[in-house]
Order: sequence, then C-alpha cells, then structure tokens
Amino acid sequence: MTASLEDPEAVAYNQRVIIASTIVVFLVSNGSYIARLVARKKSGGRFQAEDWVMGLALPFSYIPAACLLYGLTVGFGKHVADVSKADLRKFNISLFVLQRGNPPCLLCVKTSILLLYSRLFPTRTFKRVAFGVWLFTLGWAVAAFFSNLLQCLPVAFFWDKTIPGGKCLPNALINIGMTNGVLSFVGDLIILSLPIPMIWKLQINARRKAALSGMFLLGGFVCLTSILRFVALAKINIKDITFTQVSPGIWTYIELGIGITSGNLPLLRPLFGRFFSGNSRNASSATPYGGQGSKSYPLSRVTDRSHNGEGFHRMDKGTLDVDVESVGESGSEIELNVKNKGSSNAEVASGGHSSKDGGFLGGGINVRTDVDLRIEEVRAEIAKETLKVQQRAR
Repeated sequence: MTASLEDPEAVAYNQRVIIASTIVVFLVSNGSYIARLVARKKSGGRFQAEDWVMGLALPFSYIPAACLLYGLTVGFGKHVADVSKADLRKFNISLFVLQRGNPPCLLCVKTSILLLYSRLFPTRTFKRVAFGVWLFTLGWAVAAFFSNLLQCLPVAFFWDKTIPGGKCLPNALINIGMTNGVLSFVGDLIILSLPIPMIWKLQINARRKAALSGMFLLGGFVCLTSILRFVALAKINIKDITFTQVSPGIWTYIELGIGITSGNLPLLRPLFGRFFSGNSRNASSATPYGGQGSKSYPLSRVTDRSHNGEGFHRMDKGTLDVDVESVGESGSEIELNVKNKGSSNAEVASGGHSSKDGGFLGGGINVRTDVDLRIEEVRAEIAKETLKVQQRAR
C-alpha cells in the first residue's frame, strides 16, 4: 500500500480496501457473537459471565472501525502532500482515538476466553494459572492504554503540533506499537496453549483429542494477524502518515475482529448438532429418552457422591458401565445409557451447561471420566423409566 504522489489508483485502492475490510470484519465479528447467543439459548443453558464479557468487547471494537471510516473523509489513504492542514489535524485526532479502543477490547476478549477455560477445566491448579495469565493481560492492557495516551505531552500535541513546548516520544507509533504488540502476542500464545495439556489428559481417543485441540487452537488466527500487524507497523513513514497508516490501521481492526470471532466459534456447536453427530447415534437414542426400548435415563437423576479434585465427580463403587452423551437437536440434553456391569466410564457431549450435580460440562466439549453408580439406585431408575416408556407405547 505504498505509491508515489502521482499514483491516484493506489490511493483509490487504499480507500476501497479500508471500506471493504472494515465492513467484512464488522459483519463477521458481530455475526459470530449473535450466533453464540443463539447457540446458548438453543442449548438451554444460562448465559455465562464469559458471554457478557465478550459482548462488552464489541463496543470497544467499534472505535477503530468508526475511526477508519471517518478517516476517509479527512485524507486517510491519501498522501500527506494532498491533505490540507485542517484535515491532517482531524486525521491525527481520529488516529489518537483509534488507539484507545484496542487495549480494552483485547482485554475483554482474553478475559472471556479465560473465564470459559476456567469453567471447562475447574481444577484448582488450572484456575490459578488462568488467573495469573489474566493478571498479566490486565497489566498489559493498562500499560498499553496509558503508554499510547501519554506518548505526547501535553496529550493534545499528538494532533496539534503548534502547541508551545509540546513533545512526543521518537517514533512513538512504531516503538510503542511494537512493544505493546509483542507483549500482547506473548499473552496470546500462553492463552492459546493453556487448554491443550488438559485436553490430552482426558480419557478419549486421539482423534477426539486432536479435534478438541484444533477447536481451541482457532485462536491461532489472532497470532497470525498480530504478526501481519507487526510487519505493517514497521513500514510506517511518519512523514506520510495518512498513506502509510492504512495497513496498520486495517490490521489493528482485523486483529480485534478475529479475536472476537475466534472466541465465539468453539461455542457454536449447538447450531450444528446434527452435522457433528452424523449417523453415530443409533435410532434408539433419537428421542430424549432413547425410544424403541432403549434404556436411557437423565444424568441429573444420579446423585453425586464425591469429587475427585480434578473437576470431575466420582460416585461410590458397585458399578455399571455408562455412556453419557448429548441428545436431541440442540445437543443440550444429557442422557445416561446403561450398557452392562463392570467398571464405568462416562462420556459427556454437552451443549453448553453444567449438570445439576455441579459437574462442569462445557459448550460442545467432549470429556471422559470415571463414574461409579450404586446398582440398587440405577435398577430402581430403570424400572421407573421402563414403565413410563411402556405406558407411552400404549
């Protein structure tokens, strides 16, 4: 996005790219959040803290979007030589405002993701690590906000170079932008890697572990956009800021939009329940209670006995082998299918809520844990539910 002063086609191209990228990122990020809310409602789960925090990130993301579009009216995308002094002053104000939205938006996005992780993996150690990462993120956001705010003294000297005695840090847009970007990138890598060790400790096959890891690693797109933003920042020419700021400005907004979208995508499984389930579920589990004689009973009817300290629940010995899976179109109803006697394993595929006994069942996350049931209790439940099925059949 660099050109000579005699290249009007490049200027027009810059302006088209600004408009197109801003609109696309706006639609995708907002659409993904709306889909997240619909998925949460469809699954029957309550809105969680991470949902609201991610929603708070959206208004902050509107700040750079508005500044990009407003900048087009005051010379953004043109060469400085072709911009009037009045418009250049307005452009610098919009650039200053643009920088205000980035740290709080990313703080909300990362906080939402960490809240989700802490709910899905509620072990004491994991929560402590997640909290430590959040403190690092909070410290980064505060430092990034005020370092950008105070890069010029007085602050107004950023857009009004006629103020007597005013001064700015040398190459502040590049030096401060790069420093804050690198620290944010490090935080992204840490957050990205947090759930992977927990996933590979689950008692599920390698294929499912890889699928879950891939789902959480969608945030890697944010790291990619951060790298591209670094490259764009390195090419800024302060003497032609209205022209060379195009790429950094666009990538700044793309980074926010991709962060929001990547944080929403893992929670959209309830919208595509039939697609993900395929034909793996036989006819006996087509209805909430199994149908056609299937011995299938709500997990919430089983009473919790103890907690194993790793975020899962264990019951007394004297066991049946059980398989727990989500059923129904939304993938939100938890069902217990009794198979045979022996050691017990339960597989959870929840549409985004926790069981009544307090077990954490994440939005679309498949986990596997040992569950011990009292044979007498399960037999009683089988008798009751079988009678109900027979009565319905009549």
